[in-house]
Amino acid sequence: NNLGVEETHGVLRFVKEVRDAGHSVLLITHNIHHVFQVADRIVVMRRGEIVAEQTVADTDLLTVESIITGADMSALLKEARAK
Repeated sequence: NNLGVEETHGVLRFVKEVRDAGHSVLLITHNIHHVFQVADRIVVMRRGEIVAEQTVADTDLLTVESIITGADMSALLKEARAK
């Protein structure tokens, strides 16, 4: 089941509180925006293998999307905008 907006905000607030208290949290999600809101590090796995590990401060959304999909998302966006 998908969480509603309020439930999602509650989970993210809880994750931030736990993180800020010095504890580790493993957040598994398909919503990359949530990861950027609460994470210090991002680990991307594909087919059970770690394909990338970066700090949030050292990356951006397009880079992470490219790593996840294995495609150059910036090139795909440029191509789509040109059409």
